[in-house]
Amino acid sequence: MTYWTHEYLLRTWGGPMIQAEFLRDLSKPFFVPRVFSGFNLFLETPQLMPDAVDLVARESTKKKAFIVTDDYAVRFAPKIQSPYEKRHGFKFALWDKAKPDAPIDTVEDCAEKMRAFGPDLIFALGGGSAMDTAKAAWLYYEHPDVNFETLSPLVPLNLRNKAKLVAIPTTSGTGSEVSGIAVISYPDGVKIPMGGALPEFVPDFALLDPTFTVGMPPELTAGTGGDALTHAVDAFMAPKCDELNQAIALKAIEMIFEWLPRAYQDGDDMMPRMKMQQAAMMAGIPLSNGGSGISHALGHTIGGLFHIHHGMMVLLFLPYELQVYSKTTDRYLKLCDLLGVRDKESDEKSLVGLVEKLRTLMKTINAPVSLADAGVSRDDFDKNMEYILSQTPTDPAFYFGWFDLTREQLHDVFINAYTGDLLDMNSEIWR
Repeated sequence: MTYWTHEYLLRTWGGPMIQAEFLRDLSKPFFVPRVFSGFNLFLETPQLMPDAVDLVARESTKKKAFIVTDDYAVRFAPKIQSPYEKRHGFKFALWDKAKPDAPIDTVEDCAEKMRAFGPDLIFALGGGSAMDTAKAAWLYYEHPDVNFETLSPLVPLNLRNKAKLVAIPTTSGTGSEVSGIAVISYPDGVKIPMGGALPEFVPDFALLDPTFTVGMPPELTAGTGGDALTHAVDAFMAPKCDELNQAIALKAIEMIFEWLPRAYQDGDDMMPRMKMQQAAMMAGIPLSNGGSGISHALGHTIGGLFHIHHGMMVLLFLPYELQVYSKTTDRYLKLCDLLGVRDKESDEKSLVGLVEKLRTLMKTINAPVSLADAGVSRDDFDKNMEYILSQTPTDPAFYFGWFDLTREQLHDVFINAYTGDLLDMNSEIWR
């Protein structure tokens, strides 16, 4: 199957054009939803001043809302529905069949149920996959004839003719509650990011209630936290990321290094949960506005092929991204300063210290540092190498990086990632 990410002109010219500094500085749009964070977002009684319930309800004239969620996060749906029903007379429909990686068939089913109910407000409740499903189904709801496979990112989506979107995260990682991208998957293992000429997928509201993330198991805490950290580092390192987005990314990185180990150790500790939810949201802002990096292209390919948690995969490839980008930019040195690993006499030693700091965190949360650790068999890895090398360069995160890796360089990254060895940046292929 041919997807929009295979388009020659986008791959050849899209990346360089969108990242050109003179174009970037001509216009710096900064898209974020209206964000509410705290413990009082779903109060059943009116307050002295308008609160989050009132402000969201004002966006709906039909008072018909549709909740998109999964079989875990559906437990939080009554808490969301109750204040809108009691205070503003809303009618709700609920669809709880979202699946990991947002498969296209579930998106189509969700959109069909959405059309049957006819809401003008959509609540996306859950992790990244539930939110991606809600965004894609929202597009189908408004434009039933849209073709996702060939939907160019240069074409406007023309959303909000029928409904607006409210995102409520129950994990702390994807940042989808503030991003203008949705990623859906196809039966052949390919993950396709969807957006538009404008980031219309950015929700109208993001409601962050930390109690929804309490009790997440350690493995999910690690995977989603790794995803958030990778978003922040990716965005900070991206050529398109400007000073405003860099500042947010740096603070998110600082918070994740401080709070993720504590959230991993105790799923019921409220303070780390709240801080990680906020950090994940913050990391999603520069990712949406500034772009991502090759860790996502590499992680998308391996994660989609071998069905491994997205956050674990992009985090695994993050050290390799830092090594590769060090050939072109010294921006990583600011990360070294932030994390206290800067060697004033040697940039090379600073990079080594940064990678060690990162991998120490990975080991603290039991995240794999190699594909072998992640459970990928060598036979399956070698057997799929041709597919891996051909699919990865079609991911937008690949051609929106600092430079295009050659096939030989890409092969070197994957081979080392399998064993967990770092790249030899002094070898012939990296000179």
